[in-house]
Amino acid sequence: MLKKSTSSKELDAAAKKLAAKDKEISRLKDSLRHREVEVGIYRELGNIIDGKLSISTVLTDMVKFALKALDTDSGTLYLVDKESKELIFEVVRGPGAKKLQGKRIPVSKGIAGMVVKRCKPYVSDDLKSEKAWLGRKGAYKGKNMIVAPIKEGTEVVAVLALINKEGGECFTKNDLKCLSSITQHLSIILERRGLFLELNKRLHQDKVLQEVGALLASTLDEKVVRTRAIEAITKLVNANVGSLLMVDDEKKELFFEVALGVKGEMVKELRLKVGEGIAGWVAKYAKPLVINDARSDKRFQSKMDKKSKFNTRNLVCVPVMLKGKVIGVLQAINKSEGNFNDEDASLLTLFSNQVAIALDNARLYSELREAFYATSESLAEAIEKRDPYTGGHTKRVLAFSLAIGIEMALDTEAIDDLKLAAILHDIGKIGIDDAILRKNGRLNDEEFKSMSDHPRIGADIIEYVPKLSRIVPGIYYHHERVDGKGYPKKLKKNKIPLMARIIAVADTYDAMTTTRPYRKSLSEKVAIKELRDCSGTQFDGEVVKAFIKAYKKGIIREYSSMNSIVELVGLGGSH
Repeated sequence: MLKKSTSSKELDAAAKKLAAKDKEISRLKDSLRHREVEVGIYRELGNIIDGKLSISTVLTDMVKFALKALDTDSGTLYLVDKESKELIFEVVRGPGAKKLQGKRIPVSKGIAGMVVKRCKPYVSDDLKSEKAWLGRKGAYKGKNMIVAPIKEGTEVVAVLALINKEGGECFTKNDLKCLSSITQHLSIILERRGLFLELNKRLHQDKVLQEVGALLASTLDEKVVRTRAIEAITKLVNANVGSLLMVDDEKKELFFEVALGVKGEMVKELRLKVGEGIAGWVAKYAKPLVINDARSDKRFQSKMDKKSKFNTRNLVCVPVMLKGKVIGVLQAINKSEGNFNDEDASLLTLFSNQVAIALDNARLYSELREAFYATSESLAEAIEKRDPYTGGHTKRVLAFSLAIGIEMALDTEAIDDLKLAAILHDIGKIGIDDAILRKNGRLNDEEFKSMSDHPRIGADIIEYVPKLSRIVPGIYYHHERVDGKGYPKKLKKNKIPLMARIIAVADTYDAMTTTRPYRKSLSEKVAIKELRDCSGTQFDGEVVKAFIKAYKKGIIREYSSMNSIVELVGLGGSH
């Protein structure tokens, strides 16, 4: 009996020792598992530090690693979007992953939202009983879940949630310890990701600002400056569309100078009073605005959206200032992702300063051009006053030449050169004797020879102005014929510069349709027939075709009815 009792005690002691060893073995296994998790984490961190993998790939691999380390079948890494106050499904693994990837939910929703709020891990052994679990009504059968916050300092920036422990087992303290290690290292990766994204964002912004600065400096065309400005701001702040409204000082209104997007043209008909709407408020108070819920803002004017059938969600709006005065308003509308912020407003304000300078330079250049054309017009009119039979000739030749050039799709530079050459084509007549210019009858051979010298005189005058050297051929050769029977050089066909061939048709048509001392004017119909008949001999056939097309479209009459040369030079080319 004693022996049996002793044996029982020994067995009990042995059982206790065995249980203790099993417990120690289990502890060692858990510790080994934890160490394996740590080693795996450092391996993943090593990949990103060495630059072998992108951060997004490492995040995906870390989620896969967490699933394997904690023996779970699905999981999600949520990122916290502070601006929109949403949770983004950044990495999703398991059933239904494709449908969830990239989706957003309010930061207050679900178990993940609860973890963000409490800033503590959470374990649920019975998901069906969890009212906060958003997957309760779905097809996916979740049993249990372990969730941990990922922090930067004291702020939760992400959440890692793992679902369904293998075999239906419950999550343990060691699982929580492993998950804690994973989330701590994910915090490092996300911080690095944030730095990378911020750096890339800054580099992108700097690049765009440099590109825009170069673009704005490369042109003095106000229309081009304005369009490029709006294209750039949408790119700069990742907006879907943008617009530039200019201030009409006389009417105290804003009008759409540029509006991008397929609906842009529709809103150009609308105007806002200064002070009306969000843009009007910005124009009135000269302060930027960031509106992330446009329809709830009292200043928002829904008539714009109704007119264009556009849906304005959010916008950033800044004044365009010049010498302390608001001259316009820049708008970027509907952020591609998330909301606009004060940084976007600061960027646009910085950019608007460049736009203001570029617009002012373009305006000054435009005024200078107008002054130059007005001076050229005055000079041409002074020459015409010496010949009572050619009043308005310069304006009409310019109108016809411009109509031909546009019909022939000449580029901007060629159109600008053609304008000047047409205005000054007869400047050489300043050197012709009044007796010849004012003769009431046909010129004799000697007089004609003297008159035929006006292209050379004109070319000699213009050659003294280096900036006008490109238009000399138009002045010098506008009396040449394609058959080689013209003057002064008897050039043939394409040896005659195109602008001279164009002016030749325009000049001759005007001569035929105006009364001269030696004959009455011809009708337009007869003059057109004359051009056709002389096509290929006196005139370039393609130029004649372009003139006739413009005539049939009514452009010849439209342009020739304009009041001044300055008005005409605003058509085509740069202005």
